Amino acid sequence: MCRRIKSQLFSTTNSGSFLVSSATVSLETSPQLKAENQILLGDALFREREFRRAIHTYKQALHYYKIIPKQSSASSRSSLSNRSSSPNSFNISAINENEVKFKIASCHATLNETRAALVEMEGIPSKARTLQMSLLMAKLYRSSKHTRLAITCYKECLRHCPFVIEAIVALAELGVAAKDVISLFSQVSNRSGRAPLDHIDSTRWLQRYVEAQCCIASNDYKGGLELFGELLQRFPNNIHILLEIARTEAIIGKNDEAIMNFEKVRSIDPYVVTYMDEYAMLLKTKGDFSKLNKLVHDLLGIDPTRPEVFVALSVLWEKKDERGALSYAEKSIRIDERHIPGYIMKGTFTLVTKADSEAAVIAFRGAQELRADLRSYQGLVSFLFGILQN
Repeated sequence: MCRRIKSQLFSTTNSGSFLVSSATVSLETSPQLKAENQILLGDALFREREFRRAIHTYKQALHYYKIIPKQSSASSRSSLSNRSSSPNSFNISAINENEVKFKIASCHATLNETRAALVEMEGIPSKARTLQMSLLMAKLYRSSKHTRLAITCYKECLRHCPFVIEAIVALAELGVAAKDVISLFSQVSNRSGRAPLDHIDSTRWLQRYVEAQCCIASNDYKGGLELFGELLQRFPNNIHILLEIARTEAIIGKNDEAIMNFEKVRSIDPYVVTYMDEYAMLLKTKGDFSKLNKLVHDLLGIDPTRPEVFVALSVLWEKKDERGALSYAEKSIRIDERHIPGYIMKGTFTLVTKADSEAAVIAFRGAQELRADLRSYQGLVSFLFGILQN
């Protein structure tokens, strides 16, 4: 069967299941063909977010892979570079065991099964890990509070490619010094054979970006804002930089400036969700419920599964139903246990409803552990003030 037709058959799980279960394939003596078909079916299941079925299907593929004759198996490994490690890929080529393990780990990670995901990833030799694999391992180790291992993996990401912004931000938040992060950029040349990146004038902005994130992570908000301001001059209307500036301004209480920058972002790209819960909290503080209503309506139409959307909902529902608002805040944390605004809103609503003062303290401290924030400090002060009054 030609590749184009086979790709079309596996574009959905229903059509792909016919090919996998056909009598011809069931009697096929080649385990490699069976393994390839199972991987393609697993990819279709992944795209349709049927992660449990995808895991089972990928493991069936590995079972068939292990019984492929050695000569064929060696040929499969030799074509590593020809197959995408993304579960969304339609490439049909020889099987790579490490990439199938990565796909299984990705499913477990999506299901918040961190330990199971790490078991799969740790079975991949370090030299065989791609950028995407190193990034996933870093996230998993960080989620498991294995800080040193997370730092090692994030550094490996930057050795693959210095422009992985997520890795730069994570290393800054994990306390790695700016100079140590920047030193990784020169190591890219050892892999690519090109001139070291820190000697190329056009990439000096990246060093400024690292310095800005390290300033923010160390609570030097003034220094971070100055550096982000310099970057904005070089990259006018850059949404990422504008969002970083707005979020930082919100953290330190520069509400008017933050609102202005959030509104600028929405005027450039009305489909941005990142940090929009921070914007929602500012609108509530300002009492601008008309804009808050519109913002929440827009966010629900963009992606109702994001934690920012649930925090924005909790902000909107605060005056209508405090317990309902609290449940939205808790939902945001279940989606992303590192989502700081979720902890802040949970602490705030728990204090307001007087449901559980200890839970409020835990929520505010959880936010503080992730990042120093004026609002979580204010929440803890409000709690202590309430105790003194009683």
